[in-house]
Parts: sequence; structure tokens; C-alpha cells
Amino acid sequence: MKYTENHKLGDVIADNYQLLLLLSRFGIPLGFGDNSVKSVCADSGVDCKTFLALCNYVATGDATIYRDVDVMSMLQFLRQAHVYYADFLLPELRAKLVAVVQPLANRTFAELVVKLFDSYAADVRRHLAFEEKELFDFTRRLVDRQPDLPDLHLMPFIRQHDNIDTRLAELKNAMMRYLPEGGNQREVYRVLYDIFAFEDDLQSHCDIEGNLFIPALVEMKKKIDRGDDAR
Repeated sequence: MKYTENHKLGDVIADNYQLLLLLSRFGIPLGFGDNSVKSVCADSGVDCKTFLALCNYVATGDATIYRDVDVMSMLQFLRQAHVYYADFLLPELRAKLVAVVQPLANRTFAELVVKLFDSYAADVRRHLAFEEKELFDFTRRLVDRQPDLPDLHLMPFIRQHDNIDTRLAELKNAMMRYLPEGGNQREVYRVLYDIFAFEDDLQSHCDIEGNLFIPALVEMKKKIDRGDDAR
């Protein structure tokens, strides 16, 4: 593992700033001084093993550490990501996009770009709702040891991710290849960069679900089915 509980959290973030997103979704406030990962997690009521598993997965791509994941801690983390996407990031991106396409000379193009984004945002929201209903509900029922739960399959989630990616590709290609005259090119670059960054963040979110969360659920279900003690 690249990061351990004894590392200073500030050093971990300085080494990989992308881990800031993990802090916000675990509800870990800034101002943690020189305290260790273990100390900060304890003060914030965060499961340290789960936090470290996510940090190390983002940094190294090593999915074998899914066994260190506490599924309810992961559920809360993923739920906060959903809230962030739906309530903050998608509305913010739309507002920025509308602002940069309004001055464009070709009104038809401007309307098309906004329509593509709205279709993409609707796809994302449907996917998040699907996960809330299927994946998160399955997790709660599993933790409650409800009987006769079906096996959890990854393919439906992968197919939905692929459909979302296709819609966003149309939007990015339209802006990069066919942007008409008018407007502020610098602002368009900034919005396009934000869209790419959101795509990367959403893909990372999906990878965490597929490579850490779902395997942890599958392992937990196997233990319950065998009658073993489960975490």
C-alpha cells in the first residue's frame, strides 16, 4: 500500500491532489494540521481502512484491497458523490455552458449543445437513481441479513456507464470540432476542461463501484451464505 494510517494526511493530499474529492465525500473537514490519516479519520468518524483502501486504489489501481472495505462506509461515501453530482456539479456545469454558448453567432448550434448536455445530465441522473434503487438497496438488505437475496451482477452497471459515455462524446466533439464564431474562446476552453474533468471523476466513481464496492458486497454475501461471520 502506498499510503498507510501513519502517513500525515496533508502529505497524502500533497502527493495526489485528486484525493481531495475523497475528503469531501467522507465529510473530512480541512484544517487537519499535521495529524496522521488514522487520527483524522478517528476525529471525523470515518472508517480508516475504507478511506485508505480508496486512497490506495485511486493512487495505484490495486483492486485487491477491496477486502479492507466496510460496505456501509462505502455506501455513505458513494451516496455523497451522488448528491454532489446531482445537486451541485451538473447544475453548475449547465450554467457555465449556457453562459459561454449564448454569445455564439449560430443560435442553432448553441441550442443543440445545451440540448446535448441536458440529455447527458438526464442519463446521469437516471443512472444514479438506478444505483440508488438496485445497488444501494441491495447493500442495506445484505447488511440486514435479509434472506434469499439474488447474486449481484456487474454487467447492468457497466452497460449504463457505456451509454452515458456515448452521450457525452457527442457533446465534446460538437464543441471541439464545430464551434462557430463568437463568444469568449478562453471561457469555452475552461468549460470544456470542466466537462472532461467531470467525466474523469464520474469514471473514477464507476471504477470504485465496480472494482471495490461490488466485490466487497459479493464477498460479504458469500460469507453470509456460508454462515460465516461477516463484517
